[in-house]
Amino acid sequence: MDDLTEKIILITGASSGMGYEMAKELLAHNATVIIASRQGLKLDNAYEELASSYRDVYAVPFDVRDENSIVDASKWFDENFDHLDMLINNAGIGDNAPGMDNNNAFFEIPTDTVKAIVETNFIGFFMAVSKFIPFMLNAGGSIVYVSTSDETMTREGQLPYGPSKAGSEAMAKIMSKELKDYSIDVNILCPGGFTDTGMAGEGVKEFFQKNNMPILKPTVMNKAILFLASDESNGTTGEKIIGKDF
Repeated sequence: MDDLTEKIILITGASSGMGYEMAKELLAHNATVIIASRQGLKLDNAYEELASSYRDVYAVPFDVRDENSIVDASKWFDENFDHLDMLINNAGIGDNAPGMDNNNAFFEIPTDTVKAIVETNFIGFFMAVSKFIPFMLNAGGSIVYVSTSDETMTREGQLPYGPSKAGSEAMAKIMSKELKDYSIDVNILCPGGFTDTGMAGEGVKEFFQKNNMPILKPTVMNKAILFLASDESNGTTGEKIIGKDF
């Protein structure tokens, strides 16, 4: 797993948090990594930080809620690379979505907020895979969906985030079956607990600290993603891997 030379990996939602940390880890093991995120200063800064230490890093604007943005990113990829070894679907929103900052009951959550979460966590996953799967069909590859714990999917206060992740996990399972004959592995990866990223709403981290509850670091996925990016994982598909237990 130590040498990922010649591996080409694209990570959505990679301008911060777990996506950024996975990018850094993969680059440190000689992979070529494309960080993808919504266009803006955050993406630019993440690229500059990584490029200051690693040569084979690229950045591309990529909004998982905007099909045209994904198509443009796929065209850029096609102009610069001849295949894709791994697509990490890390982009997601939850308590950080507009309208989710007041601990509202589910019937108080604005419909636009529900749509934004489902469009990001579920439809965005579908569109990203659909537009980038052509770069894997001939030579095989790996798709990873970054999800959450099973308990979170049905926990009180986790609507609509939990169900959006549950639906995407079901979609990943179906993809793993339909893509098996193409030698494309599809797996699910989750941290295994509350993780210190920008997805948490205001006050959540303080609540965990106040109650002496464990808080995972954004690097929690790194060991598992190295395994999934390596040839050692070939044939591992349809699995859910817990980062903190790997």
